[in-house]
This record gives sequence, C-alpha cells and structure tokens, in this order.
Amino acid sequence: MIGPTNVASSLPYHASQMYAKNITTFLLSMLKKGELTINMDDEIVRETLVTRDGEIVHPRARQAHGLPALATARG
Repeated sequence: MIGPTNVASSLPYHASQMYAKNITTFLLSMLKKGELTINMDDEIVRETLVTRDGEIVHPRARQAHGLPALATARG
C-alpha cells in the first residue's frame, strides 16, 4: 500500500478547491444570458442576500445593525 504520509497537509488545498467551486456554481446560477438575475424564489439566493437596492434586507443583518424588521417579505 502506498499513500501520503501527511494527509492533513493536503486538506487545505482540497477545501480551497471545493470552496472555489461552490462560489463559482453559486454565482453562475444567478447568470441568465450574461445578466445577473436575482431570483428571490431560490431559497439559497434569498437566504444569502444581505443588501438590495442600498438597503439591508437580511433579517439577522438588520437586527445586528439595530434596524427594524422589514414590513413585507423580501423581494
């Protein structure tokens, strides 16, 4: 059997690759015909959106900044 003697040293490399792939996939999922399209029906997009049109829209970010909850659903 042959294997790496220091497996832990290879983990950061693979974690960085996986993170980069996840970010790329996330951003590409929001592109439609070369234009950024924010689909608020997509749970992942909706729950990761922090600001929109210059306003903080994420509930926990609003709370952290001492802002009142939004009266209407985000979107």
